[in-house]
Amino acid sequence: MTGPTHRAAPTRRRSPAPHRFRDGSQATAPLRARGNSAVDHAPAARVRESAAHQGWDGSVARGVALTLLCTAAFVAAWSPALMERVCGPAALLAYVCCGRRPRPRAADLLAAALAVWALTIQAWAPERAVAFRSAYLYAAACLMFIAVRHVVRTRFAWFLVGYAALAGCLVATGKLLTGTEAGNVPSRDSIFDFSVRYGIDGVNFNYTSYTLVTGLVLGLALLLLRPATLAERLGIAAALLLIGYGVVLTGTRASVIGVLLGVCLLLLSRVAPKVARLGAATVTPAALILIPLGLYQLFSSETLWLDGLFGRPTGDLSGRTGIWPVALTSWSESLLTGVGPSMFTALGPLGVGPHNLLLTLGTDLGLIGVLLYGGVFATALAAPLRHANPVCWGITGIFLVALLPVWLTGHWEKSVLCFAVAGLVSVAPQVVRPATPGRRTTPDQPRPVAESFAPSRP
Repeated sequence: MTGPTHRAAPTRRRSPAPHRFRDGSQATAPLRARGNSAVDHAPAARVRESAAHQGWDGSVARGVALTLLCTAAFVAAWSPALMERVCGPAALLAYVCCGRRPRPRAADLLAAALAVWALTIQAWAPERAVAFRSAYLYAAACLMFIAVRHVVRTRFAWFLVGYAALAGCLVATGKLLTGTEAGNVPSRDSIFDFSVRYGIDGVNFNYTSYTLVTGLVLGLALLLLRPATLAERLGIAAALLLIGYGVVLTGTRASVIGVLLGVCLLLLSRVAPKVARLGAATVTPAALILIPLGLYQLFSSETLWLDGLFGRPTGDLSGRTGIWPVALTSWSESLLTGVGPSMFTALGPLGVGPHNLLLTLGTDLGLIGVLLYGGVFATALAAPLRHANPVCWGITGIFLVALLPVWLTGHWEKSVLCFAVAGLVSVAPQVVRPATPGRRTTPDQPRPVAESFAPSRP
């Protein structure tokens, strides 16, 4: 009779430690060296996705597309004359050369429709040469917007295009300061004496100022997205100070007020996030629609107070309140299609533009163009404005609030730089750094201002 058979105790294999990604998160399943199961492939896909999120994938086609896009962004901020010849074709080539399969969203389709509408409506304008030039600028801005959203998919690309545009703003600021130091204009009694204005030869004062304030918005967005190195953060901060000084030198009151509003929103977002986000999402579109339609007449005393700021009172916001009723009447005579791109300026009784976003779009492109233009920004900025990460909706809110005075009282409707920054803001949710595990990520959690500028974890 044989004894009982003893079986050896099975050896238990220790599972490998879960893979930890660069953003601090942890894989839900261990990585295996071999195997074809779904468990094996999911973490590997996550690794590839994390790598693509951080940097460039090495594709030559996308490198060419990024180079073209950076060139267009730099030129758009640096030289208005060169911008008209370079930015549209460069943006189109960047879109084609990217190598990524086109997946247009609602904002892209609306931007394409806006470009087609502008180029179509100029065909029956009385002054074809003037109308075509204006329609081409609308189309170039839309192409830049679409190309940015198509090409920029990583933090590396976002920062690269942002740095290119910021560099263009710095060059424009350098030209402004060089002309000022050369003694070509009288000196100011104080830094905020806006009766003396400084500009660049051959470029409108307001155009230079609007370029710089858009650069300030972009620079602040770069800081809020937390660059990886201290040198980058210090460089961006120095650029913001220099560009801000350039804004003050131009003497454009709308730009200075826009910068102050942007800073106020940034501070408010740390104290009352709900109020800040709701205000940026509702007050900006309401003001853009209601003020030019007659709301400014109900606040005549406040309008006069704003007009008297910085020592250059005119009594009518430098002629704006006198132009708006005439532009509104002209638009009402051709409500759906308008009078043609830049035709109000060329053939109108005053010989100047409406100096208001809504009225300029109405007279140029009609109600159809107004709806298309508004749809582009509404669909593009809705996602970052609703995003749970405070950085995303903070960048969007600053963009809307800081440019509100510019849109209300100036001509910035077909700016290639503005559309490029809008495109970058719209894809911010794809490149923002994930939240650190263990921290609260509720959308309305107040955070200190200094936290947004803190170095990111490797």
